[in-house]
Amino acid sequence: MRWLLFLLISLNVWAVGFLQPDEAFKPKISVIDGETIGVEIELGEKIYLYAEKVKVEDADLKDGIDFVSVNMNEAVAHEDERVFEDSPAIRIKLSKNSDFSGERTVRVKLSYQGCSSAGLCYEPTETILQIAMNTDKLPLGSGGNNSILKAPAVETATLQVTESKEETKISETDQIASVIQGGSLWFIILSFFGFGLLLALTPCVFPMIPIISSVIVAQGAGLGTRKAFWLSVVYVLAMAVAYTIAGVLAGLFGANLQAAFQTPWIITLFSLIFVVLAMSMFDLFELQIPNVIQSRITQISGQRSGIVGVAIMGFLSALIVGPCVAAPLAGALIYIGQTGDALLGGVALFALSIGMGVPLVAIGTSAGKFMPRPGVWMDTVKSIFGVMLIGVSIWMISRILDENISMMLWGALAVFVAINIGALEPIRGRCIKCQRANKKALGLIILLYGMSLLLGGMSGATNPLHPLDPFLPNKEAVASVTQKQHKTFERITSIEELDAILAENKGKRIMVDFYADWCSACKELEEKTFSDESVKTAMDSYVLVKVDVTANDEAARAISSKYGIFGPPAILFFDKNGERTKSSDIVGFKDPQEFLKHLGAI
Repeated sequence: MRWLLFLLISLNVWAVGFLQPDEAFKPKISVIDGETIGVEIELGEKIYLYAEKVKVEDADLKDGIDFVSVNMNEAVAHEDERVFEDSPAIRIKLSKNSDFSGERTVRVKLSYQGCSSAGLCYEPTETILQIAMNTDKLPLGSGGNNSILKAPAVETATLQVTESKEETKISETDQIASVIQGGSLWFIILSFFGFGLLLALTPCVFPMIPIISSVIVAQGAGLGTRKAFWLSVVYVLAMAVAYTIAGVLAGLFGANLQAAFQTPWIITLFSLIFVVLAMSMFDLFELQIPNVIQSRITQISGQRSGIVGVAIMGFLSALIVGPCVAAPLAGALIYIGQTGDALLGGVALFALSIGMGVPLVAIGTSAGKFMPRPGVWMDTVKSIFGVMLIGVSIWMISRILDENISMMLWGALAVFVAINIGALEPIRGRCIKCQRANKKALGLIILLYGMSLLLGGMSGATNPLHPLDPFLPNKEAVASVTQKQHKTFERITSIEELDAILAENKGKRIMVDFYADWCSACKELEEKTFSDESVKTAMDSYVLVKVDVTANDEAARAISSKYGIFGPPAILFFDKNGERTKSSDIVGFKDPQEFLKHLGAI
């Protein structure tokens, strides 16, 4: 996701005419006198720096030269922030902690972040500046403190060097939050719309495809492209409203409304609703709103009552079907939580949701455009969508069922499909290349696979790719391999358990994965990323902990609130002192290559 943020900022820079980072900020270093060096940042036109983001640090902690103090010019008020509108004149006083002389190179690590008054905030920057100076006149000190030095947030002041462990990098979600904080309204809308387009490709959104398609097909014959388009737009707008409301509430109160809907009874109820909708697709009965209510809705809206049902389905789908959190969503929630600006944060979330919904509008419109005329073809299409709805129902109920039971349900669906396409019907007459033979061959393949899923599930198997493992002669060895597809995580559910692990593992790095059974991206992380051989090797140096927030109970909410987690998947990293390195946080799915690159950068 980091590359997308950079791409969007770059496109905005090119389109609007903003300065490139190397044009907006030109850091320089110089020797002021025998014991002082100066650092300045030449600013481009309409560029300013956040005072609290300007830091200087000794890049060579053991070279015998200590940073004693720093003096800077005035920071001025700007929209509730202290900023430098001109170059900050940073003066660093030095000393040496042993008796030596001659020329030495002083290296300064400079960190800063700035914005354009035209409405663009640049990413935080860190650079190394170096200069040679004669150390003969440096005073002999007793050993300085070379931790990070920050610009004073008050009028002119001399800041003595004090102990600090402030991060010089920020996490991906914080970078996205800064897009909202510093960007123009249109830049925010375009950025989050782009994020939404990418999120439409994630597993959390895929189940909505058969839902919206089935809703459109259920309108019946004679639908037409135009009406299918508007019904799709209604579905997506309702979905966007739900995402926005849930997100704003999560940001303001720290309560994830989507997670609250992942209780067993709600999941079961919604799964049954999809089964009922599927039965109507099979023409077992016809779902209709009572005539009295239909007439009243028609009088109020002037439209057919199907619009109301589509809107309700879109709203509920957003809350129940796709509850996983990704970096852009978390960034917007962090911004709302920190600033209380629900309006601007809500705009970002709405744009994100619309971006997610664009492919759904295209799919829904296509369902109307290619709707067959009434007859056998229409019945076939409806039956296909009926099967897809049952698949969504099984996918949802699997969140609260054992894996082997879920596998049996998928097996039963496969057997149902196989029988309906003629797997068990005889082919009369000589027929090698005819359509009936092709259907029967496909049906037999599906039937055999469905039966293997049923038998495997009954025997305790959980892997749909190896459903017959329990029947193999070396089933114990196979089971052992299956159980070790990814490294074992110590599973916990509370703050107290995590605190104990952090205390017991001083001197070790710890990786904490926030997980829930109802989060499809969490399972994708386990199946694709954590199971990768290179990733497993890279994780050898970490103590692995999994925080299970499936229940969304008081303990789950407490630990999520403590660490600012709005929902899974999220991965936190703790250093050897048991302290969290927040800049290393991961939110959302990362494939093995991205994950390895992230581990290498920590």
